[in-house]
Amino acid sequence: MNQFSTFLVAGCLSTLLTVQAQAQANGTLTVEPSIVLRNSKGSFRCALFTSGDGFPKQHEKAVMSTSPAIVAGRAVCRFSDVPVGAYAVAVLHDENNNMKMDNAQTGMPIEGFGASNDVEPGPMSPPSFTDAVFKFDGKALQMTVLVRYMDGT
Repeated sequence: MNQFSTFLVAGCLSTLLTVQAQAQANGTLTVEPSIVLRNSKGSFRCALFTSGDGFPKQHEKAVMSTSPAIVAGRAVCRFSDVPVGAYAVAVLHDENNNMKMDNAQTGMPIEGFGASNDVEPGPMSPPSFTDAVFKFDGKALQMTVLVRYMDGT
């Protein structure tokens, strides 16, 4: 085997090992509410964000999202093949299934919502990405999120 062939084989082997290591680093993230939802209407929407752009309201800007059915006030969101990284999760109990947070005339949310790290919203603002961010190491992670209903129910 000449030097070029040895170099080519070593390069291919290095690339293969890197790809294999990256593939092994991806894992599953499971998210569920830490409370029983107030009813089983609509769907439970979960969105996984890598930046504050759109967090927590614009689920279409999330890197992954899912909307499992609610059964007896419970739902489980599963994100598969999640790479190692920093993320924040936003959840919504979308009771009327219109794919957005509904608010009262005062601006107060009338549907349940939450964020990773159980971040509280500000007095007149949603939870911040910076406060909700967590590191995902590529291993399976189960997370509960407190769903808040601001209308007192």
